[in-house]
Amino acid sequence: MAFRDRLLGIFRPTTVAPDKTLGVHGAVLHSGYLQVDEKEASLGPLVKYKTYSDIMCNVSIIAAGTRYFLNLISRAGWKVIPPDDTPASRELAERFEELIYKMDTPWHRVVRRAAMYRYYGFSIQEWTACRCDDGVIGYQDISPRPQITIERWDVEQTGKVHGVVQRSPQTSQEIYLPRHKLVYMVDDSLNDSPEGLGIFRHLAEPAKRLMQYQLLEGYGYETDLRGIPIGRAPLAELQSKIESGALSPEQKSQTTEPIRTFIEKHIKNPELGLLLDSQVYKTEDEKGTPGVTPLWNLELLKGGNSQSSEAVAKAIERLNRELARIMGVEHLLLGGDGKGSLALARDKTQNFGLIVHSTLNELAETFEKDLVNPIWEMNGWDPELKPELKTDPIQFRDVEQITGALADMASAGAILAPDDPAINEVRGVLGLSKQPEIDVSLMPEPEDDVPPEDEPEDESEEEEEE
Repeated sequence: MAFRDRLLGIFRPTTVAPDKTLGVHGAVLHSGYLQVDEKEASLGPLVKYKTYSDIMCNVSIIAAGTRYFLNLISRAGWKVIPPDDTPASRELAERFEELIYKMDTPWHRVVRRAAMYRYYGFSIQEWTACRCDDGVIGYQDISPRPQITIERWDVEQTGKVHGVVQRSPQTSQEIYLPRHKLVYMVDDSLNDSPEGLGIFRHLAEPAKRLMQYQLLEGYGYETDLRGIPIGRAPLAELQSKIESGALSPEQKSQTTEPIRTFIEKHIKNPELGLLLDSQVYKTEDEKGTPGVTPLWNLELLKGGNSQSSEAVAKAIERLNRELARIMGVEHLLLGGDGKGSLALARDKTQNFGLIVHSTLNELAETFEKDLVNPIWEMNGWDPELKPELKTDPIQFRDVEQITGALADMASAGAILAPDDPAINEVRGVLGLSKQPEIDVSLMPEPEDDVPPEDEPEDESEEEEEE
């Protein structure tokens, strides 16, 4: 084995401490600048964020999908769950919830901005602390730091981020932002770069082709002369009459004015019409044979059927579906071509709900580390009393399915109690207010449904009948 190790140039240590990290991360940084092997110039360092903003603003399906995702993210309700049921745990959990909901920036906007890491690859926000009236240290604000302003990274060989260097857009000065003051989210599913690899990178190439096809479609429409009115008049003959004195220029203008007005201002209406001279061209020989082309005429330009416009339209539709599929919002396009089913739409919608729910879980984990921990450390609170952040699941609920399932449960014997939480859940889906609280102890107990016994027949009556 020793000879083989020397042959391969491998040094194999005899002992390795279990608490020592040997390997390094795969991202290449020089003086904090991330080196990326990207062949597309528009997706190079920092430049890519301008490309991402361009496709997000100018490609409709990307704009719709991004906003749809963010609206669902910001709609989720957040809960601060204490570690136990002691008064101290509940009090600190309620106090932390008050702190995050009293910031300058609303909490749902903080969540929405942080969730953009899925698209850009990473997101950074900086928190600023403040002291409350009761002496507790809370958060004054949590402000975003745009991806395009982050130039350099302070990263260990193991991949741990210690901070970032931001370039100020106003003064062009470098600002060092330490990691402990940041809410840092990264999509490191496909690589271990501190910038991650967001969905926008997957959308950039098909979005570029889509915009090219839409440009070609616009050119084709603008250069298609079919349907443009064209008028004909014997202008040379009219001009010769003017030169001979048989016709004045004013009379010529009056003669051609109706057809000129029709060409310039033609719009379909009940009064639209034009009367033209039916005289046709004649040969200039002795016979003067009449031709088939009238001296005065008005018609629309015609052209053969072109398949190129239909091919471009199909390519645009295909790329729109490809972009929607990458973002997970393909259900937004169902029905646009007259195809699709309710079951298919429901299945794709539920899958997108799972994507949103997984993002919320990752946000909760990061907020616990980047927001809960600093508050506990600055206030000197007991670490054992740190709460856990949870979100309501984002589910697309069908009222008919829910009520049908509850009816089936009731028919099987699992009847809901009057104060069952499921009742308010159904009312919430319907957009109704919660039912008033019911004191079950004051409700009368249901009577036993026992059939009455048959009364014995009177024997005397039977004897009389005999």
